[in-house]
Amino acid sequence: MYTGTQLAYLLVLFLVASFSVFLWIKNGRKQQKFLCIYLGITFSLEFLMYIFQIYFKSSANFGFLYNIYILFCAFFFLKYFNKNQDKSLIILNTSIFSWFVFVYVFYIFKNYREVNQVIGISFALVYIFYSLIWFYSKIKNPSLEKITNEPKFWIASGLLFWGVFFILRIIPRYLFNKIDEEVLIISQSFFFIINIFFYVLFLISLIKYSKNHGSGKYE
Repeated sequence: MYTGTQLAYLLVLFLVASFSVFLWIKNGRKQQKFLCIYLGITFSLEFLMYIFQIYFKSSANFGFLYNIYILFCAFFFLKYFNKNQDKSLIILNTSIFSWFVFVYVFYIFKNYREVNQVIGISFALVYIFYSLIWFYSKIKNPSLEKITNEPKFWIASGLLFWGVFFILRIIPRYLFNKIDEEVLIISQSFFFIINIFFYVLFLISLIKYSKNHGSGKYE
């Protein structure tokens, strides 16, 4: 019932991933390659789950793929935000990731086929903490450069935005599933719209990287 918004989300994700590949080939910048890998893996997984949804009527039995993806994302953005970061904040980011891995390992074996609610909330909190730590680093080390010119500003904003809305969605999700399936479908459709906005912020970040090509900034 939410195929329309799901297809719109897949289309936006495909376009952003394709644009990242184009910029990487054109400019060959390390950070663009870094985001290209993330976007490529994300689109491949989402498209695969969509195919499973069509052929098997549900992708629920393949939730273990999302569990693997969640761990990958937490590690990916740890590496992304730790680059050129203060040592103390690198330690803080790494501590947050270590805490998440502990929670992940504790709950994953209870039911690896589905994304555990605690793992999901913990994952969203990791995104929120990563972004807040990055914003704190900019306050701690102010620059004359406009913060909106920094590609990581848009990524950090996206993670913060996504993490907050994911928590708002996942907590009542199980209640809605028991009471009203239609409300659950509306919730899922709304979250596809959130995802679209999330990857539009990634697109802006890629454009910022492209504009700063050759300047040596924001590597």
